[in-house]
Amino acid sequence: MATLATLASAALMLVIGLAPGQAMASGSADQTVVTRVTNPDGSVTETIYTPAPGVTPTQLAALLKGRGVVAKVEKEAAAAAVAPCGYGTANAWASDTTCFVRWAYAGAVRPVIDFVDYSGASWPVGRAVTRWNQVSGIDSIYRPSSSGCDGTPAHCVTVRSGNYGAGWLGQTTRTYNAAHTYYASAAVQLNDYYSGTETEKWSTACHELGHVLGLDHNDSTGSCLYWQRVSGRSKYPNADDESLLELYY
Repeated sequence: MATLATLASAALMLVIGLAPGQAMASGSADQTVVTRVTNPDGSVTETIYTPAPGVTPTQLAALLKGRGVVAKVEKEAAAAAVAPCGYGTANAWASDTTCFVRWAYAGAVRPVIDFVDYSGASWPVGRAVTRWNQVSGIDSIYRPSSSGCDGTPAHCVTVRSGNYGAGWLGQTTRTYNAAHTYYASAAVQLNDYYSGTETEKWSTACHELGHVLGLDHNDSTGSCLYWQRVSGRSKYPNADDESLLELYY
């Protein structure tokens, strides 16, 4: 299984294109920046980036390319052949075989995600997790780093922060199985390079956690999953984000 360190040194393909099933407004909002690696066992590791304010997806792609990422610009993401994968303004982060990559139940009544928080104090990760836990069908549990992960049936997702340099505010890495249908692991990184108000950082944390749960970008600034941090972007998911998750869980 690829690790974040492996991804940093591997030759990656970067895809900029429509999120699967999306038909969004013109401009940068219809583009997603993703790196994708197929692992030897057939599993796939992807990282989705949230561009910093004022940075377009194309600019971010060029910046990443300068750091050793092999960039490719596509009109449509690989999974666009899948049937539409949205609900209202919300969109699923699809694979090339399914609209929605799921977390396994692992013997629980519903999937349990332990978000283990190693981020700095300025990131309100706990409050973002608590809000996502209001969605029925999947449990989002906050765990401080001192407590660690509960273990099975919980899936352990680490949330870390650091100064990662210019270009992006947050990134979420996921690995899914060889059938491209179920998550194997996920991790979040929040970038301290950029400052922000508490609300802005809350919105970024909410955004990345939404990717962990299986959501792609939302068309509306009324959702924290809008593609970029802009003035007025919510720090919460919107009703369509919740409804889309509840369709699959």
